[in-house]
Amino acid sequence: MDLGRINTLRVLRETDISYLLTDGLDEVFLHKKEALKAYEDHEEIDVYVYKDNEGRLTASTRTPKLMIGGFAKLEVVGMHPKLGVFLDYGMVKDLLLSLDDLPGSNDLWPQMGDELFVTMKESKDRLFAHIPSRNELGDRFKDLERKDDIEEVSVIIMYHLDNGVVGFSDQGHEVFIHRNNFRNRLRVGQRIDVDIIKKNDTNYSGKLIEQKEIIIDEDAEIIIDYLKKNKGVMKFTDKSDPEIISNVFHMSKSAFKRALGRLYKEGRVELSKTQTKLK
Repeated sequence: MDLGRINTLRVLRETDISYLLTDGLDEVFLHKKEALKAYEDHEEIDVYVYKDNEGRLTASTRTPKLMIGGFAKLEVVGMHPKLGVFLDYGMVKDLLLSLDDLPGSNDLWPQMGDELFVTMKESKDRLFAHIPSRNELGDRFKDLERKDDIEEVSVIIMYHLDNGVVGFSDQGHEVFIHRNNFRNRLRVGQRIDVDIIKKNDTNYSGKLIEQKEIIIDEDAEIIIDYLKKNKGVMKFTDKSDPEIISNVFHMSKSAFKRALGRLYKEGRVELSKTQTKLK
C-alpha cells in the first residue's frame, strides 16, 4: 500500500466496528465512522492510507489537505518542544513538522494559529510535514496567477537568512526583508504586512518600517535597552561602523544616528568620541 496516498482497495469482510480492506498483499482497517455507506464484500473503494496515533496502518475515506507529492498551506494546531509542531491536514491525527525543519531557537518556531507552506515526506515508514527549500517553494507557485503591480502584500515568514528573512504571499510573491528593515524577531509561520520597496524579475524586497517618528522612538528604546543590559555604557557611537551597527541593533547607520540624536536631545544619554553612556 502507498502510505500518504489514495489507494484503491478491496473489502475483505465486515467486522463489528470496521471493514477489513486489502490490496492483495497487505490488510488495513477502515473504521465504520469513516465509511461513506455500507460496503459489500469484494467491493473496491478509494481510501487514504496513513498511520494512526498508535503507529498502526489505517484507512480513511476523507481527502486530506496534503498527500505525498503535494503542497499545501497548513495551520499549526499544537507543539512539542522535543518533537516540533503539529499541523492540521484534515485527518484525525495531525501531521508533525519535525524540529529538524525548524529554527534552533524555540522563540522562532511557529505559534498556534500560524500557517506554513509545506510538502509531505515519508521517513522510516512514517509521514511528516516538510518545509521545502526556498527555490522549491518558489517553483510550487509558478503556475499561480499573481498580481505584480503591488505596493503592499501579506506574507508568511518561511526562511531566516544571515541578512534578513524571506516570506511568501498566498499568491506566490517571494519577499525578502533585510534585517535593517524590521526590528522585532520574526518567527517562521508569522504573517506580516510588508511595504514593497523593490521588485526584481522573480521576487520583491520589502520593509516593515512604520512612520519615521514612531520608528525613531522604537529604535531609541532598543538602544536604551542595550545600555541597561550593559551597565549603562556601550562602545557604539554615531561614528561606529555601519555593518557593526546593523549586526548588533538590526538598524541602518542613519536610523541609529537619528535615534541616538533623539536620546541626546532628551538628555537620556551622554556622548563622547569613544562611547555612549546612559544618564
